[in-house]
Amino acid sequence: MQITISSFERWGDQASFDTDSAVLGPIRRAAGPDVSSGSRGCFGRLGEILAVLYRVDGVLRLRLGDRDMVLTGDLAARHERGESINNLTVGTLRIAYPRPVEELDEDDPTAFAEPEDFDMGLFLANILNDPDRCDRTYR
Repeated sequence: MQITISSFERWGDQASFDTDSAVLGPIRRAAGPDVSSGSRGCFGRLGEILAVLYRVDGVLRLRLGDRDMVLTGDLAARHERGESINNLTVGTLRIAYPRPVEELDEDDPTAFAEPEDFDMGLFLANILNDPDRCDRTYR
């Protein structure tokens, strides 16, 4: 199944995602991108690992590299922030990835911005650890 997903790193960038083969491709449309609707997930990189969070047929899924997981609410996730390397652990899978160059300090008072807006691993861990948010994401 082909779905449209949005880039985590670059606002406005979208891609076509084949949920069966896990291939990202260009969006084919007659006009320019419509970022206001149609996105059923997001994609980004945790180092060399492609990460895709998406909802299809009412089910929230997470693809990390070649592993595709159904997010049923019982999958534990942990994020660890290091000096140069961050770690995301989902179930038994652990991914080490470079700490984002641009970050928001946890004590930064900037309105409407959170540290997870700059770190996809933290974003994923926060969603996976919040059953209500998991249920609402990409509905």
